[in-house]
Amino acid sequence: MAMSQENKNRLIKSSQCYMVGILAENEQFYPSGDEQKAVTTLRNSNNVIFFIKPLSLDPEPVNELIDPDITNPLYIGIDNSQSSWLIPYTYKLTQNLEQKKQMIYDKLKDKLIVFKPKINFTNKELSDRPYKNAVVVNVESDIKIDKDTEFITIPIVEMSNTEFQKKIVEGSSIVLSDYSQQMYPPEHIMCNNYIYFNFPEWTKSTDGTGWICEKFDNRVKRVKIDIENSEMDGKIIEVSGVQVVFIEKNALYNLEKNGKVEDLTDPIMDEIILNENNEGSESYSSEINVKENMFIDDFKEFTLRNNLCYSKEDLINLHTCVKTNPLTILAGMSGTGKSELANAYAKMLKCSEQLNTLLFLPISPSFTEPGDLLGYLNNTTGLFIPSETGLSEFLIHAKDNPNSMHVVVFDEMNLSQVEYWFSPFISLLERKPEDRRLFLYNPATHCINKQSYPSSIIIKDNVKFIGTVNTDETTKDFSDRLLDRANIINLRKENLVKFQQEVKELKPNKIEDKDFSRCASEEEYQSWTVKRNWSEAYTDEEIKFLDDLHELLNEVDDQKGVSFRITKKIAEYLLNIPVNLDGTKMILKREAFDIQIKQRLITKIKGAEKKYGKLIGTIKDSESKEPTNSKLFEFFNSEEALKISDFKVTKKEIVRKARELGVYGYAN
Repeated sequence: MAMSQENKNRLIKSSQCYMVGILAENEQFYPSGDEQKAVTTLRNSNNVIFFIKPLSLDPEPVNELIDPDITNPLYIGIDNSQSSWLIPYTYKLTQNLEQKKQMIYDKLKDKLIVFKPKINFTNKELSDRPYKNAVVVNVESDIKIDKDTEFITIPIVEMSNTEFQKKIVEGSSIVLSDYSQQMYPPEHIMCNNYIYFNFPEWTKSTDGTGWICEKFDNRVKRVKIDIENSEMDGKIIEVSGVQVVFIEKNALYNLEKNGKVEDLTDPIMDEIILNENNEGSESYSSEINVKENMFIDDFKEFTLRNNLCYSKEDLINLHTCVKTNPLTILAGMSGTGKSELANAYAKMLKCSEQLNTLLFLPISPSFTEPGDLLGYLNNTTGLFIPSETGLSEFLIHAKDNPNSMHVVVFDEMNLSQVEYWFSPFISLLERKPEDRRLFLYNPATHCINKQSYPSSIIIKDNVKFIGTVNTDETTKDFSDRLLDRANIINLRKENLVKFQQEVKELKPNKIEDKDFSRCASEEEYQSWTVKRNWSEAYTDEEIKFLDDLHELLNEVDDQKGVSFRITKKIAEYLLNIPVNLDGTKMILKREAFDIQIKQRLITKIKGAEKKYGKLIGTIKDSESKEPTNSKLFEFFNSEEALKISDFKVTKKEIVRKARELGVYGYAN
């Protein structure tokens, strides 16, 4: 009997779920492969496949709709469906199938695999038979896992415990960002340092994103969890950038049984301590604002004295982007001083090449893998050979000197495909500072000079990456994976008349004689960063606007939209705009919202007219000022949008893309 379209859709939506598993070795039977092995080739194909044994619960539709009698419990990963960090460029260049199988086997053996299920169908032989495929999200190394271990999938909510508990009691909808409605209702939820459990009943909200705790009663409890506790090593799996954690089943139940279980009416000690620490902090905050004000003013003067022609708004934008993101990319026309601006900002942080706190690193088109920047372990000699770039030594220096800011400037970073050589950093960018562990080589491997070059380096908040890019025929495009994690600032050249006037108004001091208000330390720099819940940045109207924008983008391309990551990053930017001495933001929220929509979202919309013509629109007449048939332009001109911002910057970028579509049939 053929499966209904409704049930098919439920299975397809299972791809929004997260699971964990291991490479399925020594199984009794492997389906679909040429050999009965965990890694083999697909029958009648040159595709390499691998089998994953799930260690967490299947999504609800998979359990309900796929008959276990005719479907193997294993999930099948296919090499051409995986991302480039699992299947690197060197793999794609390899022709030998045995070598390819070995590369995948080495990557996955004895490691915990975080993956998304992907259900595909075939109409051949058996009608509408579903296949359980897998797309690997992350691989956790250095974790000893038994093949019979069970993990519980626990969603994470990012709000205060008081706010979360209020939503539970009132029966309000709770958005569990990465916990799909295709999962079973959650038995546990993690909020800050607490695990909540004993929920009476959950229902799915009608908007398709949230869950509602109905029939609340006093059975709901919470217990504090210490993730850093050594006893929990290997029993808690966090996934970078994903609001889900996996906890080993027995460890979780032991925590409930032996931990200090609290009622929701009990005081939350962490919040009491936080409130006590914040009392009397108003005068300290005003002192910080003065210092950051002086920093911004002197940064502007520093650029003028270095003959850099940029508006103060662009400099504030750069400062705010770097504060809230490990990676910031400067784009713009050639000859406007992007590299000099990156260096100027670094010098305002008291970074210099003499102190080994500034590394200016020109990117070569020959860079194809992380080893080109970091170096490699010579297995013959047992020596780690650092790259000539000096990046490994620089990051080690930053680790050993945590009180000093360090800046790496990747000059012309898109001369080579960024994802090839920057891939280890991309996966680390959103982790907590203490979890950003960059591996230089396998810790289990013998290394003679490991005292100088340890197997791994922690990249903390005292390291900032700034890249510069040109956009011409010699450069490579950025992937959405990178664009999701970086602010792309298109620098605008200031009016030359205004620039000349500003230079004339400078006092005739030599630049070396000027005592600029530079940032004294990493601690001072971090004191300028606002640590508040991202939801505080938005009004209800702005959240609805982002939802509507997501629907518009997602209709055209289901890989585009306003993700939770982007929503949070825009919020962090809005919360961290420096404040004038009179209490007003240096960039008004209406303007800042416009800047971020352009930097975070519009940069990702690129492609052929056939796909994006109706979304972007086209301009084929040089005299036209607005695109025709542009859903995006109409959206940003709508009454709803104009209440939030004029979106001048965003609409200007849409016009530019529409001209490209009209002339070349492709928008970049």
